Amino acid sequence: QAQLADRLVEMDVNAAIKELLPLARNYLASDVFKRVEAVPKIAAEVSTERPRGETGLWSEIGFRLRRPLGILFGIIDKLLITRAPDGALQIEIIDFKTNRIRPQKTELQVARVTPKTTQFAFNFEESDKTVAVHTAAEDYELQMQGYALAVRELLPSLASAKLRVALHFLDPEIEVHLAEELLEPARCGEAVDEAMQRTIYSSDPADFPVRTAPHCRMCNFLRVCTAGKEWVRENS
Repeated sequence: QAQLADRLVEMDVNAAIKELLPLARNYLASDVFKRVEAVPKIAAEVSTERPRGETGLWSEIGFRLRRPLGILFGIIDKLLITRAPDGALQIEIIDFKTNRIRPQKTELQVARVTPKTTQFAFNFEESDKTVAVHTAAEDYELQMQGYALAVRELLPSLASAKLRVALHFLDPEIEVHLAEELLEPARCGEAVDEAMQRTIYSSDPADFPVRTAPHCRMCNFLRVCTAGKEWVRENS
């Protein structure tokens, strides 16, 4: 409501629910939901506090991380802290994406090799969706590196824990994990600091090209963004 402001009155509640229900069903049938449900539940008053090294599930964790060139802030959708069979702590950061991923149709379809079977798979529709999701996931690489850096820096008791990051796309229901080398503390810090530096030294609007997408509907700058308004009008 805070993001949509006065545009809230334009919403068709029934249509919104119709749009959201498939996403909810996908989540309930996902491996992510199973992992979330398997984590030991903790008291409500404890779940609102920052984790201190104990196992559990935390949702919507806000953070502020000071860096040399500024302050990084964000909200982590879900943070799962569990113990491996050997007793070591392990962390999983989960971020939900509601992008409607629709693969582009092309004249030529190419067979692909599946790593599990090393055989060619000719399910072109599945292949296209997977490629489209992985392409979309690249746009969130920096965001997830920022989350990983925040967890490492702000939760020193978990500094030695194994960490993994999952992007859960709800439509289609596909889960993407960031490569371990991208989550190394030094690499995450470097990526965040470089992004801050580019922002500081980029003052020309041409340095920030418009990238129209469904997020335009909720953008706070829609009223002054011609490209965004055109995209919303064409896709309404």
